[in-house]
Amino acid sequence: MSLVTDFRILRSPTEIEAFFWRIAPFVDAQGIRALVEHGPALTRIGSYEALVDRAGRTAAEEEITHEIARASNGRGLPQLILLPSGSLAVMGYFGRLEQQDKEKPVDTIIRVMICPAAPDQAAPMLAALAQALLGLRDCVGDKPGRAPLRGRREMAWPEAVAALFTRDAVEAAYNQLAEQRESTGVQRLTSRHRDVVEAHVRWFAERRKDDDESLAREKAAASTPKRAASPAMRTAGADVDMKLHIINMRQGELSDRGYFQTTESDVARIAAEARDWIAAGNGRRLVVYAHGGLVSEEDAVRYARDTVGWWLENDVYPVFCIWESDALTSILQLVRESLGGDRRGPFDWGEMRDAAIERLVHLLGQQVWDVIKRSAARCSADGRQFGLTLFAAKLNEAFGTGFPPIDLVGHSAGSILHLAFLARLRVEKIPVETLQTLAPAASCRLYADGLAAHGDVLKTRIYAMQDRFERDDNVMGLYGKSLLYLVSRGFEEQFGEPISGLQKDLLADRRLVGLLSNWSGGVTREAMVFSPTPPDAPKRLKSGAISHGAFDTDSETMWSVMALIRGDGDPDRITEFPKLEDSARGDSAHSPSFDLPEEVRTYLALARSGVPAGGTGSTDPAPAPSLPAEARQGRKLALTIGINDYDVMNRLQGCVNDSNIWRDLLLAQGYNVTQLIRGEETGRDQITRQLRDFVGQSAPGDSLVWHFSGHGMEIEGVVGDDNDAEIRGVDQAIVAANASETLTGQLSHAIMDDELHAILQGVNPQAACYVFLDSCFSGSATRFSVRGRKRSLGTLRMAGRSGRGRGLTAPINPGIRSAYDGTGHVLFSACSATQTAMEDGTPPQGLFTRAVRDLLQNPGATLSNANFCLRVNELIPGNDQTPGLYCDPSRRDLAFPLAGR
Repeated sequence: MSLVTDFRILRSPTEIEAFFWRIAPFVDAQGIRALVEHGPALTRIGSYEALVDRAGRTAAEEEITHEIARASNGRGLPQLILLPSGSLAVMGYFGRLEQQDKEKPVDTIIRVMICPAAPDQAAPMLAALAQALLGLRDCVGDKPGRAPLRGRREMAWPEAVAALFTRDAVEAAYNQLAEQRESTGVQRLTSRHRDVVEAHVRWFAERRKDDDESLAREKAAASTPKRAASPAMRTAGADVDMKLHIINMRQGELSDRGYFQTTESDVARIAAEARDWIAAGNGRRLVVYAHGGLVSEEDAVRYARDTVGWWLENDVYPVFCIWESDALTSILQLVRESLGGDRRGPFDWGEMRDAAIERLVHLLGQQVWDVIKRSAARCSADGRQFGLTLFAAKLNEAFGTGFPPIDLVGHSAGSILHLAFLARLRVEKIPVETLQTLAPAASCRLYADGLAAHGDVLKTRIYAMQDRFERDDNVMGLYGKSLLYLVSRGFEEQFGEPISGLQKDLLADRRLVGLLSNWSGGVTREAMVFSPTPPDAPKRLKSGAISHGAFDTDSETMWSVMALIRGDGDPDRITEFPKLEDSARGDSAHSPSFDLPEEVRTYLALARSGVPAGGTGSTDPAPAPSLPAEARQGRKLALTIGINDYDVMNRLQGCVNDSNIWRDLLLAQGYNVTQLIRGEETGRDQITRQLRDFVGQSAPGDSLVWHFSGHGMEIEGVVGDDNDAEIRGVDQAIVAANASETLTGQLSHAIMDDELHAILQGVNPQAACYVFLDSCFSGSATRFSVRGRKRSLGTLRMAGRSGRGRGLTAPINPGIRSAYDGTGHVLFSACSATQTAMEDGTPPQGLFTRAVRDLLQNPGATLSNANFCLRVNELIPGNDQTPGLYCDPSRRDLAFPLAGR
């Protein structure tokens, strides 16, 4: 699942008041009331105080907001989040007009989530909440009146929130603020606050535009003719309890995460409810639906909600398998970033680009795909902890010997899940009547083995695209063919593995075609539907899908699916499938944000450590092979960045050479190296994104190396005039490629120490991360010196700024807490905080990089981190550049990973 990153944080009562006052023109609601709830625990990232101590207030607020967004993904985000600092995160537009009917508007309810906090943080949080509630009145043009909270009967005050402040305390603070407003009016903004607030208001207005477009789509859908509800649907009611229709699994086992946390008792309830519902009508059936890959948990839940009514009104009880298969999306996005975005322009290189993508996908994603396939099979593995194995057992308990017809429908990778489930159902002696797969991603071999092992005559049908449409499809605007082509040529272990959902592979496999059409007496058109079908095709054999992700949302396809399930009879009794957007993202040009989610990290870790095969006994259709031993070892990953491209007066000459040296050194030691040296890939945004992605993929046992050669700079906060100036802290930064000529202009291209510390905290705590900075921060920006060229732009003194003093090379003194206490990375700097890093020679190189190269090119005894730093110092002549070691004290004597090889 991709996390929400587009939010805004209001960091003072003044900003909160001004923001709500100024968004009034963009709020359509006539009234807003707040539903107060308590946020999830922050155990995964630690307390607010610890985050502030490590990364500063700004980074801590953003980290907490990201974490709450991640934890809330399954049940929707709140509109406002109150942070422990007293800041308020606005997560999106919240001003839509709600109406019960055309004449009766009602108050819009927005969720205000109170972040877990310590008691001493209650006061600023209470003040901010009161200000936000007053702002909700302001933005709809109401007079202050009473605090706009949901009524006491409608909303129980959360106990965890009451430990910070009661509802009475909130209302009292609100009343006091409203009275103060009466006498003082709205506060005037300083120019700094005005710029910040206006930026937030523009963002809110843009979010309203997005919301209007979403509302227009909803209205268009609502204006389409409604299907006549069958008696079954009327008894089911308009609001279906999805807990009775969803089995949520993670790596095959019941999931205790997300909104739909499925327990053993939930599965028993599903089986019992299905039994009772089916017994209450004539000819009712049970279908088990499995979504494909590239589908997040949130999208899968949405699809289930949107379609559950259609199944029920057609006398079919649906059970949706949600098995969290979205890891491939992030792998594909990583490939997108590696290749610089979408296919575009007149020269996209066609097949050459696709071939490169196939190779990259194989290198980055083959093991993850293998784990996903095994996770699908594990859903039906031996043991009641596995979701579908437990479901089969509960069906046996609920139905006994009186089973209704059971049907299986799977899209894309869902076919792999169902082929394993088919074997489990045979073990449990549960009859299956139909198996229908939509653009199945299972290999032809796996599909044929699964059907052969089942033995019984089974109505089976594959829906696939004609090959020319497969070749006209695309994957995320990146790859110029369908997802199944990329599975065959990239994700599978063998290049060109025949895939059952590819027309060319399916028709070439005589064994599979024979097994598929066994039930139809060899009539293949009953067993294989290739879309788009011709106009004169029978309705029960039609499909209009022209992209991989369109099958399970295509009305013709889904009508055909239902026709095979319902069997012969009056076709008019099958209602039309609701109009939906494509559920999978494989055919979309949509570019999801790329911060590796926890789920993907789990898959990557499993790809290295191995997933238990969890077979279903001798009837398992195709147990996956074990991962090779080397795949279960930690990886060696490296990122090297060299920047020469600065303005004319500050241009460097040796940084790209440095990067080449580091690249060769690391490749020789078995590291998978990413190198960034071109101007278009070394801007500030590109570096931070690459660095976040780099550390975000870390897993236990990995060894990570990040090297940077380029300019640095120092920013001093100054209070007072030139004659009596007081320095209020110093910040350090590395500087991305740019052409700004002034030191002030460099600031927007600088990556500050706090931000770097925060990014590096994303390294998995069981991975090793080593950072090498061949740059410096102090000194003048003079271009030349006697010895060579300095890699510092100098010191920028900024009036009114207070630096945090958490520099990258701040001195570490015994007994005094430093910015590196508790950090997981080890940093080697080319020089101390008061020195300059130099480059010289022919070809130009950094003195630090040259010394590292000379040391590592002559293998010797194993060195500790501290000893390595001393040895590098010995190789740099003179005393005016002294490389430094910066890390948690416990890491100083650990073995340095690049020495003694």
